[in-house]
Amino acid sequence: MTLHRMEKVSAIRSLARFSFIGGLPLSGVSVLTALLNQNPRFVARTSSPAQQVFANMVQTYGDGTEKGQILDDAQKTALWRGGINAIYHDRPFDSVVFDANRNWLHHMDILVGLFPLSRFVICVRNPAAIVNSLMLKAPAAQDEESQAQAVNTLVAPDGAIGAQIGLLRAALTSAHAERVFVLDYDRLVDDPEDVMDVLYDFLREPEFVHDFDDLGDDGLVSGPVQRPGHPSILPTRMVLQLSGRAFWR
Repeated sequence: MTLHRMEKVSAIRSLARFSFIGGLPLSGVSVLTALLNQNPRFVARTSSPAQQVFANMVQTYGDGTEKGQILDDAQKTALWRGGINAIYHDRPFDSVVFDANRNWLHHMDILVGLFPLSRFVICVRNPAAIVNSLMLKAPAAQDEESQAQAVNTLVAPDGAIGAQIGLLRAALTSAHAERVFVLDYDRLVDDPEDVMDVLYDFLREPEFVHDFDDLGDDGLVSGPVQRPGHPSILPTRMVLQLSGRAFWR
């Protein structure tokens, strides 16, 4: 009986609520995870090795690979699910896990099969604001030509911004589009209470009262949820061009 109960508990845990956070750089992932972690039922992480471990297993034993032929579909499913479960082996029994990594969207088909209750929260932000923040961190002596070259690299199909926009487009036109929640950074910082209420409804989770005046201090974010007061250093023409890429608006 004890063994049977342990097997049943293991089966339930394997179908536990796992959801995945991705999105554009500097788009509020750290703010969102800090808010989610205020809920004692939630476990939200931005630096777990789950995606890397998962991707390595799929690359090694996935369909079409040489080693993948030694495993049947059921064994692969157990391996993929077991890898993610192992990373979060110490989570509370009834917790909801949110793992943040921009590369999760590459594996939506597999993840939906592994975790039928999974959701994907994609953090987005006006690309002009993202580029502006990145340029502020770059050497101050950049001229407009250098900025333009840097922008072209960022928004290219394989660039830090362009690649994520491409993944979001694919997700929103996929068979799993109803599992995708697009969370706009501007809305989050301007009206966090409303955004979190809508998100909880999407996640089918009971309401929770968050503290938007104190995100704690986890080394990534601190203080209240608020819009940063960064000056704009981009030419107007570049701002308009970049803003036009925010198709979700």
